[in-house]
Amino acid sequence: MEKKTDKKWYTEEDIELAKVALGELPDLSKKRLTKSSVLEQLKPQIISLSDSKGYSAEDIKSALESVGITVGLKSIRDIISSKKKPVRSTRRSIKSNVTGNNSSETTSP
Repeated sequence: MEKKTDKKWYTEEDIELAKVALGELPDLSKKRLTKSSVLEQLKPQIISLSDSKGYSAEDIKSALESVGITVGLKSIRDIISSKKKPVRSTRRSIKSNVTGNNSSETTSP
C-alpha cells in the first residue's frame, strides 16, 4: 500500500483542478437547514397546534422528535408565547418597576 505524503509545492494545474472540483460541488444550503430556520418555517403550525388544537409545548416537541427534528422545549415555548405577548406593555411595566426599585434602593442608607 502506497503512503500518501503531503506536498510542499503545488502547480497551477493543481489549483485549476481544485477550482473545478470545488465548483462542481452541489448547493447544500437547502438541504442543511439550521434549527432556527426549521422552527421559523414551522412557526405557523406550532402556533396553530397550541392555540387551536390544545397541544402543549411538550406535545409539539414530542411530535417533532418523532420525525427526527430535535429542538429545545424553550424554543417551542418562545414561539407559542410570541403570538400571545403584547411586547410594548410588558416592556413599559418592567421599566417602571425597575425605576421604582432602583430609586428606593439608592435612598436607603
